[in-house]
Amino acid sequence: MAQRTIGIIVAMPEEIKPILKGVPSVTRDILGSFPLYRFTQHNRHFALIESGIGADRALAAAQILTESLNPELLISMGFGGGISDELEVGDIVVGTRFLVHQGECMTEESGVRIVPLPSPLMTVSKSSGFSIAPGTIISASGVQSKKVIARQMPDNVTRAVVDMETCAIVRFATLSRTPFMAIRCISDDLQEELGFSMDEFMDGTMQVSVRKVFLTVARKPWIIPQLYRLYRNTDKAGKNLCTIFTLLRENLA
Repeated sequence: MAQRTIGIIVAMPEEIKPILKGVPSVTRDILGSFPLYRFTQHNRHFALIESGIGADRALAAAQILTESLNPELLISMGFGGGISDELEVGDIVVGTRFLVHQGECMTEESGVRIVPLPSPLMTVSKSSGFSIAPGTIISASGVQSKKVIARQMPDNVTRAVVDMETCAIVRFATLSRTPFMAIRCISDDLQEELGFSMDEFMDGTMQVSVRKVFLTVARKPWIIPQLYRLYRNTDKAGKNLCTIFTLLRENLA
């Protein structure tokens, strides 16, 4: 029987680089307009697609990845903002509930077949430098105030993290009946309100543009301390994603 593929959807190169650190023999391709990274471990094939930021691009990446490679599992991975007080930078949330935030409304995505994280990975504890536990992933349409989103959450939501891509992939996985897993690592906690939108740093291909970064900083010099904090925090989050993905691919392979 032919070995099927595990598909991984990640928004940005800054998330992909630490995830793939230590992965041997990665081949870079292009699938449609999306960068694609392939590798094999213990005869299990993995394909990681770089979607770019936002729900529309995440949905398009999930669709072309599924149509081309027919993955047996879709995984959404990357950074996210902490919406719950108990989450610290570097903590990892494994999605078991998914909410879409639009304006002042939240709607729940349900019906997807969630694949749980392999049990050996759930034993990672604070003694290892970060926590890993089930939680809620909230997908917003853009960079919004985390404290506002937190006030609008249902009362029974715990360990909530916000991103912009996961729920679009959840919706696709539900309709295509593809098993799904979501992993988000906290790069900024509830107290860190971003003073900029990532769109301000991106070019037309949804890549970080050095020129646009400098232009944004020139317009908003007050964000320089925040950018330094985020650099340190995303470095920590990236190392933890690398740790989890190393263990995950060993368990899935």
